[in-house]
Amino acid sequence: MPASLPPKDDTTERLALPPAMLNRLAGSDLVGRGAVNVISIKAVRRWAGDWWDQKRTDVWTYVERKLNEHLDRADLRGRVSEDDFLIATHNDQGLSAQAASVRILEDVLTHLLGAAELRDIGVRSVIGIEAGGVVCRPIDPAVVLAARARRDSERSPFRTDIDVSDEMRRTPVAFTTSGGAALRVDFALEHVIGLRRNVTTAIRVEPIVTHLGTGRSISGRAITKLADKDIAFIDEATLRYGAAFAKAAQGNEKPELVLPASFRTLGTQRGRDLLTGTSGLSLALLRGGVMIELVDVTRGTPAGRLLEVVGLLKALTRGVIARVPPDKEAFKHLRDARLAGLTLDACDLGGPAEKIAMDIMAFGREARGLAPMVSLQGLPAEGYFAAAETAGLTHASLRATHPYAARNAA
Repeated sequence: MPASLPPKDDTTERLALPPAMLNRLAGSDLVGRGAVNVISIKAVRRWAGDWWDQKRTDVWTYVERKLNEHLDRADLRGRVSEDDFLIATHNDQGLSAQAASVRILEDVLTHLLGAAELRDIGVRSVIGIEAGGVVCRPIDPAVVLAARARRDSERSPFRTDIDVSDEMRRTPVAFTTSGGAALRVDFALEHVIGLRRNVTTAIRVEPIVTHLGTGRSISGRAITKLADKDIAFIDEATLRYGAAFAKAAQGNEKPELVLPASFRTLGTQRGRDLLTGTSGLSLALLRGGVMIELVDVTRGTPAGRLLEVVGLLKALTRGVIARVPPDKEAFKHLRDARLAGLTLDACDLGGPAEKIAMDIMAFGREARGLAPMVSLQGLPAEGYFAAAETAGLTHASLRATHPYAARNAA
């Protein structure tokens, strides 16, 4: 039986499994993908006290009902001890899989105890397989609860692992364009919410470009009309800012980091050297949890060159996302790119509500099957999440809050 044996330490524990369940796990990649968790109903057992022997069958039955309610038919689930249930999800991994386990346990605790106290949410992530059982490590349910937030905050999943002063040194930056315009670039973080579990699965860096003369923000599409040199400056500043968060994006239990950059920049050897040469973005960190979002893929992007660049970037990073306009022609040369994701930015949507809804639905149809992640980003209001779900998208995110506006509001 293949085994993955992490070193023993005070944070890990062993849990015996029935042979049939253990064999199913050993014959899959579920543990490696962070898709296997164990929930504990010890709090319910403590509450039942001497009555546990009489109540446990009813408790187990209720837990199994909740497992069936929240999980897909193909997901592996089952009781493995007096008060432990194992859950292995095929379509969720990492933080998303943990969120599913936390939600199930919350429902059980709320129904049986009247409330789901943080101290009672006992969830362990399965991190290894050994003869006779698995190796588990407790997760912090507070991280999962914080990942449900739609916007960045001090409790964001990334915020516990970064030095705020280091972040502040990287934003804002100012420069003068080739045409003589004075611009300032501020950076903010955008929570990319997985609609299946309503939890943050990625954190996206959003450059907010402002014309210093007028104080007006410049849209993403307007930025792509700048000279190559100016776009490269913004991309370089974005990479430097994102490098502050690269370590926080490592591991199955953490959201991935999405760094937007221009195809015109990363399509050059100098641009790719910039990606790997930025301090704090080592090749190991890039491959461990950093995704690149190509922000200017259009119907005019050369198909062969796009496939070549995407292939090169995939070798350097966790994966590549393409931002596309609401234009059917832009999808035609993406089928062979093996992208990790496709995204439509709200700044590209305009007109009456009916047209916006039609564009979202059309995006969902055209993007279906082209990438595992299909996202609607930069939304002005949370109500659009329902439209994203209806269109069959997998993710959605609210527009990142301008840091100065957030500070002034506070």
